[in-house]
Amino acid sequence: MRGITQNEEFIQLFSENLTAVLGFDITILDRNGNRVSGTGTYQQQIGSPAPDGSLLRAVMKTGRPDMTYDVIKNESHCMGCKFFKECKETATIGYPIVKGSETLGAIGLMGFSTEQKEKMIENAESLKEFLQHLSLVVESQLISQNKRFQAQCNLYEDTLNSNKVITFDSFISNNEDMKDVIRKAKRIVNSTANVLIRGATGTGKEVLAKAIHYEGNRKNHPFIAVNCAAIPESLLESELFGYAGGAFTGANREGKAGKFELANNGTLFLDEIGDLPLSLQPKLLRVLQERQIERVGGNKSLPVNVRVITATHRNLEEMVQNGSFREDLYYRINVIPLHTKLLKERRDDIPFFLQYFICKYCSILNRPYMTADPQLEQWLLQYDWPGNIRQLENVVEYMVNMAESDVLGLHDLPDYLYQWQAPIHTGGLSLDEMVAEYEKSIIQSFFLCGQARKDKEKVAEELKISLSTLYRKLERYNLKVL
Repeated sequence: MRGITQNEEFIQLFSENLTAVLGFDITILDRNGNRVSGTGTYQQQIGSPAPDGSLLRAVMKTGRPDMTYDVIKNESHCMGCKFFKECKETATIGYPIVKGSETLGAIGLMGFSTEQKEKMIENAESLKEFLQHLSLVVESQLISQNKRFQAQCNLYEDTLNSNKVITFDSFISNNEDMKDVIRKAKRIVNSTANVLIRGATGTGKEVLAKAIHYEGNRKNHPFIAVNCAAIPESLLESELFGYAGGAFTGANREGKAGKFELANNGTLFLDEIGDLPLSLQPKLLRVLQERQIERVGGNKSLPVNVRVITATHRNLEEMVQNGSFREDLYYRINVIPLHTKLLKERRDDIPFFLQYFICKYCSILNRPYMTADPQLEQWLLQYDWPGNIRQLENVVEYMVNMAESDVLGLHDLPDYLYQWQAPIHTGGLSLDEMVAEYEKSIIQSFFLCGQARKDKEKVAEELKISLSTLYRKLERYNLKVL
């Protein structure tokens, strides 16, 4: 079950409307006892945990509604709370949000005046009944959100399998640059032009290539992928172009078709094209120009109708300059250039990938659905992800395997990440630039360390700067804060 935390916008609006109707302050806790919404006094405490020993904590523990209308006299309800002697609440009703045997959170109505106390006592039973209905509303919202999210997970689970069809519906991105890449890719799905996808390892180049293939008019024909860096140079030629019978010792007498033949009428995806040996580049160029291949050891030209999509993380322009990549081949493959983004350049997509990978590995490992606590989400947003989406997936897979509870936290991170701190880059920088890097690191640390802080006013106060100054610095340093 997806947690309340992922539905905070709905929950907060819901709470504010209820306060206007009922005349009581309202707070809602998630399964961890953290406030995900609040009105009045509790609006400033959103993101912070309800104190241990409080009425709402007790309600979550027992799974039963409860009420207190005199904190000092009703010691059995609140005596374990650290604010027991200082509490300003005159009356409180708490109701659990429960699905089956699982407690998803709790709703609390609070009064702070004598009039509110009297009103709550007078209408206690009807208010409890009303809260019961409200808890069902919140629960149904969570279930609805969870079903939609589960449908997305199922879509990704199907499409990311290499034997499954991938379409542009598989791409869900909040990043404008990635949306622009997808828009460009959609425009050329039926083109015969060669496509070169540029991007670092782990940024989804093959997934994009598959989407271009399966959205186009070649979708009913093969999509064949070859990693040019993964096959020894001595075998790569026969792998791509096939070989004739008796071409070499141990060869099949009837010969063997290569990837170009297998991809006929479809798409051949050549990943890591920058690692293609210089000796094979003229042969690939000839195929792209003449649309014919010749098997190794053969003397017969075979026509092929193949769309070629290439990809690389290398600087091909530099390779052309130093002679390690043919210039004519470069221009032949680089007709339609597309660029995938680093994960650190599309941080707004990290929460989605996090939820998807949690869903994926909980399903694979047959574990109950897990959530990530806000502090972990904030940490993941700030980390730079040198391994991109693939690294994030590996980290989530590790955490789901190793977690001892259904709430993932910082302590579940792999050891090599748990000790990470935002780096300060000083090489070649001016004094002003180094000061800026240091300032950025300090601000990051306030959102990475300690309790998860969604209250920017509190952070600004601790940094002894105005809230507007904090916002300007967050924007200046491109720091994404949940």
